[in-house]
Amino acid sequence: MKLPPPSIRKLFREDFSGQSAIVVDRANLSKESKHWQSLLGQIEGVHVTRHPGDKDSRSKTLCRFTIPEPNTDGQYWRSDELRLEYDSESRLTIHSYRFRESQHSAVVSDLDEIKTFVRHVLERYARRHAGAKKREKVREFKSKAIVAQVKKLAKEEKFDFATSGDTVKLKLFVKLSKHDLIEISVPFKQFEKMLPKLRVTIQSLRELYAEGLRFKIMPVGRLPWNVQWVKHETL
Repeated sequence: MKLPPPSIRKLFREDFSGQSAIVVDRANLSKESKHWQSLLGQIEGVHVTRHPGDKDSRSKTLCRFTIPEPNTDGQYWRSDELRLEYDSESRLTIHSYRFRESQHSAVVSDLDEIKTFVRHVLERYARRHAGAKKREKVREFKSKAIVAQVKKLAKEEKFDFATSGDTVKLKLFVKLSKHDLIEISVPFKQFEKMLPKLRVTIQSLRELYAEGLRFKIMPVGRLPWNVQWVKHETL
């Protein structure tokens, strides 16, 4: 299950009424288990899973399954599984997540509730995929805009550069000399703010380098142990 716990909790609340619960025949648990495994295996989008512990006579689990996100490798964690179990009153229940602090459960009234739940999970996958594609197009547009400005500046100022990026930022590498370069990260969220400043930033850094100044950006924690900060409040 690749949906966060709040989403699962909301779907459980919406899709399972908790009325007229299905009663499990505890005298024939093996038959009940095979019955539910067969029913769930016929639901589009469901992948029935197995666990050796379910064969233990103390186990209340009748069936395990996942709802894989389409176009993924199909691998899953045990915490992705959903389980059909019976409770102390022999009612059929559905549970998500194996860790007690993040587990959600509901009483199952009929098979259609499970089908509705599966359909809603698949619909959320589809919406999330569409949103991801839209964000990727926006990032691609912003990357092209940044690179276009750098290309223009590189042609005018005569320097080489390279770029790489991820889902959060574009990394711009500007060659300062045969052996040195500077790396500038442009967060996509600050695209509008940073783009106009890119030209003057590159020009200034190249000028400072040409004049002999060397600079490095590093974590504050890497300050040498025998060096003390001079705090501006004390000046």
